[in-house]
Amino acid sequence: MLRKIAVFITVPFIFAYIAIPLFADGPSYEYLVNEIKLLKEKVAELEKKVSEYEKSQISTENVREEVKKSLISYEPGEGVKVEPAGLAIGASGTFVFQGTPNANNSIDGEDSVFDASYKANIDIMKEFGDWGLAFAELEAGENDSIESELSVFSNVDRAASDTGAHVDVNKLWYEHYLFNRRFTITAGKMEAADYMDQNEYAYDECAQFLGHMFRNSPVIEFPDGNGPGLRAILCLGSVKCLELSGGIFEADSDWDDIFDRMFYMAQLNFKPTLVFGADEKQWDGNYRFYFWVNDRCHEKLVGAGEVTDKTKQTNYGLGISCDQMITDVFGVFGRFGWQRPDIFPAGVTAADVAGNPTLEWAWSAGIQVTGQYWSRPDDAIGFAIGQVFPGNEWDNASSDTHGRGEGHIETYYRFQLNECISLSPDLQVIWNPYGIGKSSEGDGDTMFIYGMRGQLDF
Repeated sequence: MLRKIAVFITVPFIFAYIAIPLFADGPSYEYLVNEIKLLKEKVAELEKKVSEYEKSQISTENVREEVKKSLISYEPGEGVKVEPAGLAIGASGTFVFQGTPNANNSIDGEDSVFDASYKANIDIMKEFGDWGLAFAELEAGENDSIESELSVFSNVDRAASDTGAHVDVNKLWYEHYLFNRRFTITAGKMEAADYMDQNEYAYDECAQFLGHMFRNSPVIEFPDGNGPGLRAILCLGSVKCLELSGGIFEADSDWDDIFDRMFYMAQLNFKPTLVFGADEKQWDGNYRFYFWVNDRCHEKLVGAGEVTDKTKQTNYGLGISCDQMITDVFGVFGRFGWQRPDIFPAGVTAADVAGNPTLEWAWSAGIQVTGQYWSRPDDAIGFAIGQVFPGNEWDNASSDTHGRGEGHIETYYRFQLNECISLSPDLQVIWNPYGIGKSSEGDGDTMFIYGMRGQLDF
């Protein structure tokens, strides 16, 4: 519009300067030429100002979109980042469908069962420069797939989280870094299993193995749930291959008298690649050695029908969890754990001995292979085998025979459909379930559990 106005005003003046000499005496020819030059310069200056104005109008129209881009960013599978507040928000959903043709403790008496479970999580995280991190996790879920239909030492759906579809604050903690991140301290509502017995290839029930014994050792008596806790990590500057961590957590997670009964843990992680100078992208490995104590009141195991007066016993145990990368395609892992075998689990008395096994030791091992060889680098296949054994004291205290080790095999294939969705067919085999051949809990035939896991990461 301004351009048209400028032309509209300028053209009559030029016409006048040219036409006047034709009808009357007026300025000389040289004077007119100079005036025309000046007018051209003014027109050029006006055109420049109009162009600058139009450009400013364009940037004003786009400013809202540019502001949005600077405030909020989204990466598929990694969530949303709100830059001014420093928040990172992610959401995920896990669906598990499981069935078996030979359940040994079916609620309705049928051997063949097929059930499902789901859980949904919202994670909110905020970083405070290079010195702190705050984290909150909201969780809701329903059902436990077929777990309630089975009598086993170690169950089959670690991803299940039955909150009755109510949203719970599952975790809420703050982490602070000191001495150039050589010392880290974390406090809040925490899950003790997040900080001990970790493993690169058998630790994520939403992407790796579903069975409980391949997520954590079944002979660790972790706190009953997520509760108040404190964890610290020390990285030795002169010995970078060693990492020492420890923690204390409320053992019953009920938020009452939180310092009366505690769960204590200590773990040493050895990383051999830092000793031998190997490429961490090809040969990274962790060898974790841990010790734990649960000082809730435990009763001493006695013979069948007998009563004990030793009701304030402390449980303790130790173990090792190893994972080793073999190039960027293969990874292997192994676990071994032991706990005190001569006491009841916390909260159990002699009257409930048959349904509450005291497990003494367990082992497991496995392998993971990425799909790089068949042009599916984001896919993975895993295979694991392990056993868990009850203590002789429990076998003697119970009226049934439970002495044999319960064996587990699990294999899965994780098919990554896109950045946000994966599907994982899963097969588990359990022999000597509950460590028995026959009992009041059901039969001891080998069980086959088939299933499918769907994972959605926003």
